[in-house]
Formats: sequence, C-alpha cells, structure tokens
Amino acid sequence: MKNFSKSLILFLSSIIFLAVLVFVLLSLMPADQMISLPWYITRASALTSFVLMFFVVFLGTGMTTSFIYGLINPVRAWVIHKYLSLAMTLMIFLHAGSLLFDKFIKLSLADVLIPFSSSYRPLYLSLGILGFYILLGIILTSIFLRLRMPRFWRSTHYWVYPLFGLGIIHGLFMGTDSSAAIMQFVYWTTGIIFVMLLAYRFLYYRSKIKFN
Repeated sequence: MKNFSKSLILFLSSIIFLAVLVFVLLSLMPADQMISLPWYITRASALTSFVLMFFVVFLGTGMTTSFIYGLINPVRAWVIHKYLSLAMTLMIFLHAGSLLFDKFIKLSLADVLIPFSSSYRPLYLSLGILGFYILLGIILTSIFLRLRMPRFWRSTHYWVYPLFGLGIIHGLFMGTDSSAAIMQFVYWTTGIIFVMLLAYRFLYYRSKIKFN
C-alpha cells in the first residue's frame, strides 16, 4: 500500500508539473505562435480525456458486475481504474485551462466555470461545464465519503453514466474536428459500447435483485 501511495504521489506530481510547464510556455510564447497551439492542446486534452473516460466507465462497470475479473485480477483492476480516473481528471483540467488561451473563442474564467455565461455555443459549452461539476462531485465523494458513507458514495458513482453521455454531446457539437472520419468513428464506437454497458449493467442489477 505504501508503494502504491508513493507511486500515486509521483504520478500526480509529474502530471501537475507538466501542466504548469505547458501553461508557463503558453504565457511566454509570442503572440503569432499562440494562435494555433492552444487549439491543439485543447483538442488533444479533450480527446484524451474522453477516451480515458470511456475506459474508466468500461472498467468501472466491469468491476461492478465482475466480468472484468476474467481478464484482470481485482487488485490490479482497482489500481488501473484509479490511475485512469486520475489521468482523465487531470486532462479535463488541462482542457478547461487551455481554453483560456484560445484567441479565437476568447473565453474568460467565468465562461469556463459558469454555465450559459458565454455566447459561444452556450448550450453545448454549458453541458461540458455541467459534466465538469458532476466529475468534481464524484471525485470529492470518492475522497471523503468512500469509507464513511459507502452506500452514498456508490450511488454517486452512477452519475458517471450521464457524465459520459454529456461528454459525447459536448464533444460532438463543440469539437471543431468532430466531423472528421476518425472522430466520428471514436464517438460512434464508444457510444455504441457505452449503450451496451448500460444495458448489461441494468440486466445485471435486475438479476441480482431477482436472485436475492
């Protein structure tokens, strides 16, 4: 457990350091080079966080229903789930932060944090902000209530499903490259698998109630 804690601290520290380094470099770059770089960071962090979220949901559902344990032992699955969740969260923070440097849409801090405060695609941007706050709620309950209120903590984890749905809608209608074939493939593939996971989770829950 100590080794895991040390690895976790090292992982978080390295990601935070890289994020700070990126923002420092952005602030120091000449204006003519600042135009496109934030867009690349925004899109890269958005796609990375979305793919990570998919694997977090997939693995989390697999752990809840135990089907993943045929491939990975429970301890390893738990560790991978935690690391993927942390990486996803940090990528989402990087995504939100990089928007502040985008010279095209010109979002303020309030636009990034407060729903419907921006005139730029307000609905779909606000869905992303709502998803961000849902994520924060899941994180905070995981940190402070997992052991104290396990039933409540478990119930908050169901919000990861609407969170992923919001992520798909936000990505499809906010991403400037969403019409590209590769992006359509990513969204449709993950979306179909997500619906299958939801159906499997529901059937598993019903069968568990029936046999109990």
